[in-house]
Amino acid sequence: MKKILLFAFAVLMSVGTYAQQHLSFLGHPMGITIEDFTSDIRQRFPLQKKVGGDRYYIFKGNVYGHDCYFKAEYTRKTRTVYKITVTPKQVEQNALIDSLVAHHGEALDVQGGYRWNVSGGTIFLYTPEGYDPVLMYFDERGVAMFREEK
Repeated sequence: MKKILLFAFAVLMSVGTYAQQHLSFLGHPMGITIEDFTSDIRQRFPLQKKVGGDRYYIFKGNVYGHDCYFKAEYTRKTRTVYKITVTPKQVEQNALIDSLVAHHGEALDVQGGYRWNVSGGTIFLYTPEGYDPVLMYFDERGVAMFREEK
C-alpha cells in the first residue's frame, strides 16, 4: 500500500510539473489567455488584425531575423493561446531552418517538414509547394484544451 501511495504521489507531482510548462514564442509564453498574451506581445509587435469570430489575432514583426506575420489562435471557452502560425515573407526554407537550429538545436526530419520538440510543445516547419515556409508553434496543454472544447 505504501508503494502505491508513493507511486501516486510521484505521478501527481510529475503531472503538476508538466501542467506548469508552456511553450514560449520568442520569450512570450503561450498557454495563457489571449488578453494576457496580446498585452505582453503588443509591446514588441504591432497588432494587424483581430478576428474574434474565428478566434485569432494577427501581428507583424521580425521573427528570427526575418520579416513575418504571425497568427495567435486561442480556444473558445478558456481563451487560451494554443497555436502560433508564422508566415515569413520572401524567406527560403534553409535560411529559416538555420535560424531555428541556432535557437532550438537540430530538428527531426518528418514527413513534409521539420519538427523541434521543445519544453511544453512542438515547433513544426513545412513549405507548401510554390509558397513561402510556414512555421507553427503548438502548446501541448492548449492543444488538449482546444480538442476538449470541440
